[in-house]
Amino acid sequence: MISFHCLKRFMLALAAFPMLTSAVSYAQASAPAASAPAAPPCQALAESSVSLNATVEAQVTGLDSAHLKADKEIWFKVSRGIIYPSCTLEADSVVYARVVTATSSKGSGPSELSLQFDRADCSGHEKQKINLRLIAILGPPGDSHKMHVDMPTKVAGKGRQIDDAAAGTNALDMDLNPGGAPHTVHPGIVVGAPKLKLEPTAGQGCSDKISSTDNKVQLAPGSEFVLALTELR
Repeated sequence: MISFHCLKRFMLALAAFPMLTSAVSYAQASAPAASAPAAPPCQALAESSVSLNATVEAQVTGLDSAHLKADKEIWFKVSRGIIYPSCTLEADSVVYARVVTATSSKGSGPSELSLQFDRADCSGHEKQKINLRLIAILGPPGDSHKMHVDMPTKVAGKGRQIDDAAAGTNALDMDLNPGGAPHTVHPGIVVGAPKLKLEPTAGQGCSDKISSTDNKVQLAPGSEFVLALTELR
């Protein structure tokens, strides 16, 4: 027969069980949820330099952030051919950019435009995925902005070398990397557009950000974007 003391201990243990399960449930509910892994930081390009021989010159026929909105696709024609291992861009082929952010105001500035160049009409492959960075902006107009000879440049393997392409450069080339190595571009340089500032990778989602002291980001016809193939996206 169960003694009175044993029965009493059993009843006390039974009464404590709901309290114990409630405490466990509360502890589980109170435990913080595992946080999602942080996105990798954008890799700054400001301290690097890019060979002119490896750049794409894209013609700007006019640009106005007041007429653009996020996710809109815009396109630019390539000034001269260039051959990358994964993509051959002929002269007058097209590179595409997606508008990430675009701001303007009716009053005084500032304003901002962020672009992501992620597709191009490579030879035989329209709108092929390609990772390009906007590394320089050249304001309009003039022959001084013709950085290279018009023959296509090959950036790897047999073909024209950096010195061959650089032989066709002029004084503007030195403005593209002040104090740096000849025939290179300092990412973020702006020539001939004093109201603009370019910050590669500084935009939303590591896009390339153009800001202006004016109430909208504007580039007149005859301007050029200088792009570089990167592995940063």
